[in-house]
Amino acid sequence: MPLNETEKKLMEELRHHLRGWQEKAENTFSRKTFEYELSQLESDPLYRDFGFSNNEYVLIRSMGRISISIGRRLGELYDKIPRFAVQAKYDLEHDDVALKMGPKGSQLNLDIGIPYRRLHAEDVEIVNSVFEDHSIPPMGSGYGIEIRYNFNPNDSSRLRKDVSMANYLAEANLTPTYLVFSSISPRNEAIDRLKRAGWHFLIGDDASSFMYDLCGLDVLSVLENPDISKEIQAEINKMYEGIFLSYGFKEATKNWAPRIEYAYVSI
Repeated sequence: MPLNETEKKLMEELRHHLRGWQEKAENTFSRKTFEYELSQLESDPLYRDFGFSNNEYVLIRSMGRISISIGRRLGELYDKIPRFAVQAKYDLEHDDVALKMGPKGSQLNLDIGIPYRRLHAEDVEIVNSVFEDHSIPPMGSGYGIEIRYNFNPNDSSRLRKDVSMANYLAEANLTPTYLVFSSISPRNEAIDRLKRAGWHFLIGDDASSFMYDLCGLDVLSVLENPDISKEIQAEINKMYEGIFLSYGFKEATKNWAPRIEYAYVSI
């Protein structure tokens, strides 16, 4: 079955991120980067004294950076594509949905805005019905949606911004709605704080179901298309090759490879 315009946009974004991961891996594990990271660790007395100024720890740090990049780029897929889908579904312009909230000089960018004043009358009823079906009440002027694939805020400034955004949305009479697509990452204490600030949360399957009901977008069904899945796996394997056949990985594991092989044989 041919892809529709929203699905084509998803694939454009996906290919962009797949290339980004490969480039990130190639750069992170290159000889130049690896030796620079090692020199930085060697210059820090605390890392040096604790035995972390070595190739093995450079590898650990590098793997962490790759993991962060993967999580961030997966998040960007879920940030950008739903906005495009809502815009297409309800015949909206970019500026209708990409709202800036708050006072000038300290405005925050909202992932998706759905103000009633920009919708056709029949679409207002459709949108309200979707939100009500997912137990999110209207506030009078529409809805404001923030999206995360992973929700694991690691600093108080991120939470303060989310609290401020909830306040700005309430002032604009837009219902604050927070979608978290991953069900394995949410931090309950942070979510409770944001709920008290006025956010309505949908997490995991509930978020995916909501987005499908709102604009007919099911990211996972597109990714499970056999041709697309085959393309994704081929590109991810290139990223793995860029890591496991790299200078950095070989340097970090050369002293461990015989012991690792022996351990597997012993098992």
